[in-house]
Amino acid sequence: MFKTTEKFKYRTLMLMAALGLSATWQSALAHTRLKTPVIQENAAMHGSNYNDVVIGHGCQNTTDGASTIDTIGTVVVFPDGKDSIITVNGAAHTGALSDFVTNWGNPVTIIQDSSIFSHQEYIIDSLGNKLGFWTGGGKVLKAGYRGVFPFTTAGVVIEPTSCAKSVTFVVAIADICEITGPSGFSNATVQLWTPAVGSIYDGEGLHGYDSPATIKVTRSIAPLPSSCGDGVDVIVKPSANQLNRDLRINFDGKQIWPQ
Repeated sequence: MFKTTEKFKYRTLMLMAALGLSATWQSALAHTRLKTPVIQENAAMHGSNYNDVVIGHGCQNTTDGASTIDTIGTVVVFPDGKDSIITVNGAAHTGALSDFVTNWGNPVTIIQDSSIFSHQEYIIDSLGNKLGFWTGGGKVLKAGYRGVFPFTTAGVVIEPTSCAKSVTFVVAIADICEITGPSGFSNATVQLWTPAVGSIYDGEGLHGYDSPATIKVTRSIAPLPSSCGDGVDVIVKPSANQLNRDLRINFDGKQIWPQ
């Protein structure tokens, strides 16, 4: 049998191991993500799904790579559905998003909130569609803390005659720690949670490379047509053209980020 001191040492080692595993697991999940990444089509009241962008950590310092740099703002952009990159079970789809979704256009609505940053503003296209938002200014999000930024998404309706059992929208997010131009992007200045589609925001070699947030909409209204078998999973990414145009902060008619 273990002596009391041996039992204590054993339990301490087991606790340390468990804490180490827990810390590793949490670190792996500490990316910027949506609080609710999977929703049903048009399931929420009034066709809106309440959600949050959750910033998991700040930027990394150049001394030891630890996430100790405060975040001063964030930018969030959804695919516009016009020149988006669409795949079906991993294969490229050359048709339109309307082949799978009936009502995409204004995917996001801001919930007014200034608990962390003082300013919020929509990112809109030339037709006035709300494709995303940015928030920043005022206080900073301190390193070591998590930030929660509320918004709603419009209730998505999957095309009833399609074989889509789910449609996943890839969301591009940039957490900004220092205002720079693209040439100044580094782990110490910005966290890019974006798809690698050839835009200036790909962030190859950086911490969050090709690790964007997603929101998956699952079929729940019309049953799959009998001819569809098990159905297909559709993924929709913003194009490089859209990200180069939309993933930015404009304030009072001036572009603030990137410079």
